[in-house]
Amino acid sequence: MSLLSLDIAKCVHTSNKFAICTKCEEVCPVDTIHIKDSIVSFTPSECVGCGGCNAACPTAAYSLDDFNALDYLFSFLESDKKIVTCKEENLPCIAGLSSEELLSLTLISSNTITLDIGPCGECTIAAKNLAIIQQRAEEVNFLLEAMVQSKTLKVESLQNNESQEKKELSRRELLSKDGAETLLNIKQQFVNEVEASDTNVKIHSATTADIAKIKQKSISDRRSFLMMAMKYANVPETLHTIDINDISFISQKDLDITTCTNCQMCYRICPTGTLSSDSKNAVINFNPLSCVQCHSCHDVCEPNSLTLRKTFSLASFFEPKIETLARFDIKRCDECGNFFAYKGGEMMCKRCVIEEEEAKELWGLV
Repeated sequence: MSLLSLDIAKCVHTSNKFAICTKCEEVCPVDTIHIKDSIVSFTPSECVGCGGCNAACPTAAYSLDDFNALDYLFSFLESDKKIVTCKEENLPCIAGLSSEELLSLTLISSNTITLDIGPCGECTIAAKNLAIIQQRAEEVNFLLEAMVQSKTLKVESLQNNESQEKKELSRRELLSKDGAETLLNIKQQFVNEVEASDTNVKIHSATTADIAKIKQKSISDRRSFLMMAMKYANVPETLHTIDINDISFISQKDLDITTCTNCQMCYRICPTGTLSSDSKNAVINFNPLSCVQCHSCHDVCEPNSLTLRKTFSLASFFEPKIETLARFDIKRCDECGNFFAYKGGEMMCKRCVIEEEEAKELWGLV
């Protein structure tokens, strides 16, 4: 049995109590993942180890002890395979592969990739996972067409008449190298099942070490893999723009400079460093290629100045560049001496203005 872990330093709920992301909860086929008041919990013994939660998580915060999507993809490419199927021991479920991982695989492989959904017919978790697999395949094929690529991702129900019976280990096999490795696997499986047999709900809370990790902003391995995969794509003559609803793992943003207070929360809360500024906080920059559409920056924007652009330009994949969403006139506050975004009037930062108003109210001057 697989053991599910959550790196809460990567989960947006750890750094942002206003986060609305529930993607892992929505895709879990056994409904064991729950998010309440920004606290994530699940019961290990109920998890079936499909990997769907990690594939859906924008920041790839989940992991399984016996499955790593990138390891699987690299192994798949090295063996020059054509069929992605859960009949292989090293893939628990196709739903454990995200849209961007499937897109990367299709772009890199010299073969036409087929997702085998044949086993879904007898699978207890297919009621939810099959629809997710098909939805991701549709997204990948739409993007490939929009990028004017000749490749496609197939989804078929393939038949396999080969017997799947497990072999009993003979004394000779037990003494062989393969037998020894099998014994180790059996032992590890036993340990996993003992640990996973805990029926208590795991409630995840942040430690000091987790808080330190939050500050280490970085993109996920799957995004790095996609950046590498784009080198295998043919650059089209026309770089199309698509509706934001047609892509789930990346975005572009707009910022209303007239309402933005330059509170700095959006780029401080961003888990991947997609939003950033300079040493004086005089600008807000945005790197579309590292955005994971977690929505966290929008959740903390009090005046709703930051919005999701309704369209996405595929030029971001082929001609990546950092956009400057806003520039501010930075002045030094006459009261506290700190720098702030000046928009006319008194040379006072917002904090000092509030403190002065509160003082006047206490003194009965207003």
